[in-house]
Amino acid sequence: MRRFAIIPGLVFFLAAILAGCGGGSANNSVTQVALTPTALSLNSGDVVQVTATANNSANAAVTTTFTFNTSNSAIASVSPAGLICAGIWDAAFIVCNGDDASGNPISGTANITASAQGITSSPTPVIVHVKVTSVVVDPVAGCTSSTQTQQFTAHACSSIATPHDAVGPCAPNAREITSLIGPFTWGTVDGTVATVDPNGLVTGTNPGATGIFASVANANSAPANFRTCMPIEIRLHLPGDLPGALTTSASMTQNQTLTLESDMTDEKGFSKNSLATIIASDDPIVANTSTLTLTASSFGGTGIIAACTPPTCGNGLNTPIYSNLFQVTVAGTSPAPFVYATSSFAPPSGTSPTIVPIDTSKSPPVAGTAITLPGVPNSLVFAANGSVAYLGTNAGLVALNPSTNTVAVVDVGVTGKVLAVSAAGAKVIVSNAAKDPQGNVIQPVIPSQRVWVFDQASNTTQTFVKSGAVAATIDNDGFRDYIPTNDASGNIYVFSPALTFQTANISGTTANDVASLPSGPFVYVANSDGLDVLATCNNVQQPTAQNPLTHSHAIQFVKPVANANTIVAVDSPGIDVETVTVTSILSGNPPLPFNLSAANCQPNVSYSNQFLDFGVGAFTAHQLLVATNGSHVAVLPVANNNILTAVPGGTPSVAAIPLAAGGTEAFSGGMTPDGNTVWVGVGGTNTVDKIDLVGGTDALQVATSFKKSDGSAAPPDLVAVLPK
Repeated sequence: MRRFAIIPGLVFFLAAILAGCGGGSANNSVTQVALTPTALSLNSGDVVQVTATANNSANAAVTTTFTFNTSNSAIASVSPAGLICAGIWDAAFIVCNGDDASGNPISGTANITASAQGITSSPTPVIVHVKVTSVVVDPVAGCTSSTQTQQFTAHACSSIATPHDAVGPCAPNAREITSLIGPFTWGTVDGTVATVDPNGLVTGTNPGATGIFASVANANSAPANFRTCMPIEIRLHLPGDLPGALTTSASMTQNQTLTLESDMTDEKGFSKNSLATIIASDDPIVANTSTLTLTASSFGGTGIIAACTPPTCGNGLNTPIYSNLFQVTVAGTSPAPFVYATSSFAPPSGTSPTIVPIDTSKSPPVAGTAITLPGVPNSLVFAANGSVAYLGTNAGLVALNPSTNTVAVVDVGVTGKVLAVSAAGAKVIVSNAAKDPQGNVIQPVIPSQRVWVFDQASNTTQTFVKSGAVAATIDNDGFRDYIPTNDASGNIYVFSPALTFQTANISGTTANDVASLPSGPFVYVANSDGLDVLATCNNVQQPTAQNPLTHSHAIQFVKPVANANTIVAVDSPGIDVETVTVTSILSGNPPLPFNLSAANCQPNVSYSNQFLDFGVGAFTAHQLLVATNGSHVAVLPVANNNILTAVPGGTPSVAAIPLAAGGTEAFSGGMTPDGNTVWVGVGGTNTVDKIDLVGGTDALQVATSFKKSDGSAAPPDLVAVLPK
């Protein structure tokens, strides 16, 4: 004898159904009665509520009284209120007895119906059986291609039923009773990866991994693994291309649009067009994408990639796969930009630090109205799309809106150096373990060193107690960002919105800079043992047989060319121009199917280095600037009154462009997207200078009036170009 308990998830409450909407005379004649749920599989002794509804000829709800009936009250009985007992109710409908006269669990099938005004519902079959104590779903090996199907099979098990199976999915402690129960209810953990129908037929949707589970009689299976096959090659090209002859670059004119095509080959060799991927631009000020529509906006170069990365693609596996780089060049001369200049020196007492906008389209350009800053700045970085700049200050992280020339503190607790800003300005990485422009570690107390990640969309900051972080690169697909350290640990911090904050480790112990390959699969760390390479799909350092990639181990800075798989590194007394050739896993002709995993997800890669010696001897660099189209490279050397420039490529050249008279060194600056001009903050003259890289001259100087705390002139040692 059992007192009934309503089963969670199967309870339906009987309620009066109101008549149709609005006033006027009501049509209360019942023409249809429905009963829910439409089928039940119950352990003997369980109780569940069914719900009846009635409609009139206009299909409007009718308020009425229902009578419930069962076809076999010895199997399933029903109370006047619609409570079904998997067995026999007592006279008061309080106790549900699930055992027969011999004490064995009742089993069998009965049909429950509801009636009103002489109209009877379709029957709800109720299957009563011995208690299901567990459900097992058979595992499925391998992966299933997108849009393809895989049949799953479930088993109902009972530890109460005897005898127990010696073998089988329920063994050794339970007996399989699948044949005694009704249908399973099927579900998927991640509906973006796969869908499942009522019969357990699973259809792969987007690449990734999920779990498929089955439920019956209030027992749930553990999720069985299911994988929609991952791409092992993604191809980004123009539509209509023939296989083996893909167009993967374009020379565009301003405002021109192109439609791109993204297709893939997966682990089983199955090809699919219009793969659901993230499409990203390395330099959106030059050209940007809306889904697969590419629009050229300004002049210079950019690279476009398609990426299978969560949450759009690859959920549950977290092994990002990238396409080839679609190379875009927009010929023309960048418009005269706004240049912003400030100083990292504290101003005299009673005054505030400022930042000055310079409209270089004016003739001659002059420093505009100074914008008051809430604190002394240590860094100034624009988003690649020019929408916002961020300043690290001793009063918190500050955002500069260039359209209104106003500033605002976004987080007073973030008092470090801005290491990186995402292309659209949505993410900012900050560290107080980095040095300010004067060479001072912002927070020298190691236990107090922090890494902050600010999210503009949610206006939230994540704080990580991590030491030694000095540089960062933000991947344009938004999945993983890399933050190297110079604290002799060899640590590389890995931030991902989809994963926990991680720490990888490389052989070199002291890092200076980091850059992402424009096509995405590798990051390059300027480190104490040269240029170290990590695969972004698994955070694994690449074999040392490929190192050193550079002329020497003394790498100071590293930056990419936006529209090419080219990495430029400061390697005193010159620079390395590293051409990176990436080919997909398929180029190695692996046997198909290919089981993609974190151990084999990185593509094939080879390198060719061009070393360009500036001919000025050894130097230390303040900054490395690289044109988006690779046309020019500029290095700002410490305590040197030249701008060191190079034109890489088939007919390379180098030059040392002298600063205007009185200029002692260029501290920082920015390059226009076309690669023709650099604007730099210069000490000695305390000016912001226009460096003509084509003509090889310091073509123009704009005076500034920043002051140190003692009242002497302060150099504009933080200068950035607003991309246009």
